[in-house]
Formats: sequence, structure tokens, C-alpha cells
Amino acid sequence: MGIVMFVDETTAGHRSDGWGLEVAEERLTVGELIRRRVFQEVAEHNARTPEVFRGLVRPQGAERVLNGYALRTRTTPTLCAG
Repeated sequence: MGIVMFVDETTAGHRSDGWGLEVAEERLTVGELIRRRVFQEVAEHNARTPEVFRGLVRPQGAERVLNGYALRTRTTPTLCAG
């Protein structure tokens, strides 16, 4: 088993601390790696229950606030298979 480390960096040069994703397979496509990362991030997001959403798309029924959108009701994003 191996670990793939993700370190995000903005165009301004700010870097995240990074985090690892365990991979059991010897070979893995980039598409599958991306799918697993997104799945992990959605799971972590759902576990936090944020009061302000800071995504690219305004959630339906959300109110615009400073630096994001205030969620009136909690929704659970789902991933499409495929």
C-alpha cells in the first residue's frame, strides 16, 4: 500500500499543509485518483456542517453573505457514478 500526498497551492503562492490518500493498487489512472480525492473532500465537507459555503456555485436557497453563502438548510452533495 502506498500514500499519494496532495499539496494545494494558489496562484499567489500560498500552500496547504497537505494530506495523504492511501492507495492499495499498484497502478491507478489519474481519473480514478481525482475521483477518490473529490469523494474524500465531499465526505469531510459533509462531516463539518459549515455555516457558510465558499464554493464556486451558489447553492439553491442560500443567502449571499460576506465571503460566501449562508446555507438555510443542510444539503448533502452526491457524486455521480461514471
